[in-house]
Amino acid sequence: MNLIDMTSAYMRKRAAGAAAALVILLAVPGARAARTAWPDSPLPVESQVALDKAGKLLKSGKYDKAEPVILAEVERANDIPKLLAVASFTETYASPQMMQVRRQCLQKALSLCQTRQDFIQVALKSRQYQFFEVTRQAINSLIQNANSVPDLYDLARKAQEVALNDVAHMAMERAYTGVKSQPDAIKFAVEAKAMGMEDLARKVYRALVDDEENAHYLCTMLPGLEPLGMEDLNRALLKKALDKAMTVDEFAEIYEAARRNREPDIFKLAEYRGKKLRLIQQIKHDRAEYQKQLQSWQEGVQQDISRQQSEADKSGPAGGSSAGASTGGGAPPPEPPPASGF
Repeated sequence: MNLIDMTSAYMRKRAAGAAAALVILLAVPGARAARTAWPDSPLPVESQVALDKAGKLLKSGKYDKAEPVILAEVERANDIPKLLAVASFTETYASPQMMQVRRQCLQKALSLCQTRQDFIQVALKSRQYQFFEVTRQAINSLIQNANSVPDLYDLARKAQEVALNDVAHMAMERAYTGVKSQPDAIKFAVEAKAMGMEDLARKVYRALVDDEENAHYLCTMLPGLEPLGMEDLNRALLKKALDKAMTVDEFAEIYEAARRNREPDIFKLAEYRGKKLRLIQQIKHDRAEYQKQLQSWQEGVQQDISRQQSEADKSGPAGGSSAGASTGGGAPPPEPPPASGF
C-alpha cells in the first residue's frame, strides 16, 4: 500500500468516527447542552444554553440582540429560584438594559411569592440590586401577613437571621401594638432585648413604670425586668415605688427589692420610712385605745349619776330626815379617768 492509499484510509476512518459521534449526539437529546450545564442551577438545560448564547452576544456588545433572548427566559421562568437565577446571570453585564431585565425578574418574582421565605428572598435580592420600590413592597407584605404577636416575633427572628434588621425592628414595633397586658409587655421587652433592640426594650420598660402608680405592683413586676440588665431603670422604678408607698408592707417590699439590686440608699430610706410609719401607726392605735377607754369611763360615770339621781327622786317623799341624810351623806366621788400613757 502506497502513501496515498494509507492517507485515504486514515481519512475515511476519521470521517466514520466523526459521523458516529454526530449520530450519538443527535440521538441523545440535550447531550450538547449538557456539556455547558451550570452546577446547582435551577434553570433547565435549554434555558442555560439560551443564556450562554445571550452571554456571548453581550460580550460582543450586542445588547439589543441579547436582551430579547434573556427576556424570553424571564417569561418562561415559572418560579422564584429560576427568576433569581436569570437575574444573577445578568449581574456580570453592566448595562441599563440588563438592569431593567433584573428589575423585571424581581417584580415577577414578587408576584409569585407565597410564603414568608419567598418574600425574604425577594427582599434580599432586590435590596442587593437597590430596587427600593420592590424591597419596600416585599417588606410591607411580610409585615402585613403576620397577624399575631407570636407570628411577628417569628418574623423578627427570621429577618435577623438574614441581616434584615430593619424588617425585624418593624415587626417588633408592630408586635408591641398587640401587647395588652403587663406580663405580655414584660415578655416583649425581654424578647426585644434578646434581639439586640435595646431601644424598644427601654421604651417598654419606661412605659411600664409610667403606667403603674401602685408601689406593690411596681415591686411585683421588677423581677421580670431585672434580666434586662438596665440598672438605671431599675433604680427609677424603686424610687417611684418609694414615693408611692403608703403601707409598712410596701416599704418592706421596696427594702427587699432594693437590697437585691444593691441600692443601699434606697433600702435604707425604705427601712427608715417603714419604721417611722409603724411607730406613727402604733401611736395612733394607742391614742384610739385611750379615747375608747376615756369614753367608756365617761359613759359609766354618767350612768352612775343618772342612777343616783333616780334613786334620790324616789326617796324624796319619805321625809326630810331621810332626805337630809341622803343630801348630807352625798354620793361617793367617781373614779378618775384612766391615764393616757403619753
